[in-house]
Amino acid sequence: MTKKVISTGGHNIIGGLSRVFHCNFYNAYLQMAVLMIQGTEKYGPEQLLTDSITNLVNLLKQQGYSDDELVQEFAHCGFGKLQQLDVNTWITPRSHYGEVLCMMHGKPQINCYFTSGYLQGLLNKTVKETECKLLGADADKFSVGADLPPIENYLINDFELQTDIPERFTIGQNFETNVDENKIIATLQELPLYGDAESGLIEAFGAVLTNHFADYYNRISYESYFNLCKVGIPEEDSKEMFIQAGHICAFNTFGRIMTSPEWYDLIVPMCSNKEDWLHGMIAVLNGLGWGIYRIERVAGEDEFIVRVYNSYEGVGYRRMYPQTDDKNISFLAMGATLGLVHLLWKVDIRNKPELTQEFYVDQFNHPENSYMIEQTHAIAAGDEYDRFIVSK
Repeated sequence: MTKKVISTGGHNIIGGLSRVFHCNFYNAYLQMAVLMIQGTEKYGPEQLLTDSITNLVNLLKQQGYSDDELVQEFAHCGFGKLQQLDVNTWITPRSHYGEVLCMMHGKPQINCYFTSGYLQGLLNKTVKETECKLLGADADKFSVGADLPPIENYLINDFELQTDIPERFTIGQNFETNVDENKIIATLQELPLYGDAESGLIEAFGAVLTNHFADYYNRISYESYFNLCKVGIPEEDSKEMFIQAGHICAFNTFGRIMTSPEWYDLIVPMCSNKEDWLHGMIAVLNGLGWGIYRIERVAGEDEFIVRVYNSYEGVGYRRMYPQTDDKNISFLAMGATLGLVHLLWKVDIRNKPELTQEFYVDQFNHPENSYMIEQTHAIAAGDEYDRFIVSK
C-alpha cells in the first residue's frame, strides 16, 4: 500500500514530502541542463543528481517507510519498476529516466542517476548503473557496492505552508468566468495518475508523467544555478537555463493537456474565450502540487499578472537556504507562466497545432511576438507569495 496523499495549501504531501506532477520533457531537459554543469569543489553533477534523492528516501525511512513500501512507491509515482536479482544487483525493466528520456537528447547513455540515488537510500549502499536498456541491454542494471557514506540532509530549515490563501478573484481584477475550479480539481484527483501495474509509468495527456519530489527539483536546480554563478557565468544567463526548462514544460505538458480529450470533455464546455482557457489551465495547475495560482490581472493581450501562494520553489528554497534578496528566483514558475501565455496569446493552442520540436523552435520559442516575464515578489525573499508579470 502506498501512503496517503495529504493535500494542503496547494501541495500534495506523501510521507511528509511535497510531490509535484511533471512530464518527461521537463525531466529530460532539467537533467540535461544539470549534466552540462561541471562540478565545483563540492560535487559533480552526477553526484548531485544521485545524492539529492538519496537524502529524501532517508527522510521517508525516518517517517516509517518499509523497504517494500519504498519499492511500491517508486512505481506508484511513475518512475518504473524496481526488481532485485540478487544481493548485489537490481534492474528496472521499464523506467521513466532510463527508457523515456535518453532518446530525446542525442546519443543514448547511462543516465538513471535518480534510480541509483533512490536505491542508495533504500539499501544504504552505494549504487551505480552498469547497463542501459537504450544501449542494448535487456534492462537498466544497477550494481550495489559498499556501505554508503553519510548523505547530508539539505532540508535544514523549518518553513510552514501558508493556509490563509485568498479565494479566486478576490485580489486585483474582478473576473467573470464559468470555469469551475473546484470541479476541475476534484476531477483531476479521480484520474488514474499513478504508475501502471505492469510498467510503473504514468502515461497521460500524450506525455509520460511523474509524481515527483518537489525538493529533488529544487535541490538540483538551485545547486546547479549557484555553481554556474560561482564559476563566473552571469546570473541572467544562469537563470535562463532553468527558466527555459519551465517554458519547455509549459509547451509540452500544458499544451498536451489543452489538446487532450479530457480537456475538451471537462473544461472546454466551460469556456467562451481565451481568458476562460487561461482560468481553466490555472485550475488544473492548482491540482498538480505546484502551489496555489491566483490570477491578479489580465489586460487584453498586453499584460498578465499571476500570484503563486506556497510555490513549491519558494517553499523549498526557504527550507534549504537562508532568505535571499533575489526576487527572480522561481525559475520553473517563471518559465511555465510565460509558456502558458505563449500557448494562448502567441500560438493559440485552441487551433490544436502539432506540438513538435520544430514548432517549439520555429514559433513557440521564436523571439518574434514573444512576451517577457518578471518576478516582483518571492517567497524565497520573504514575501507572502511569488508574483509574476508577463508583458510585451
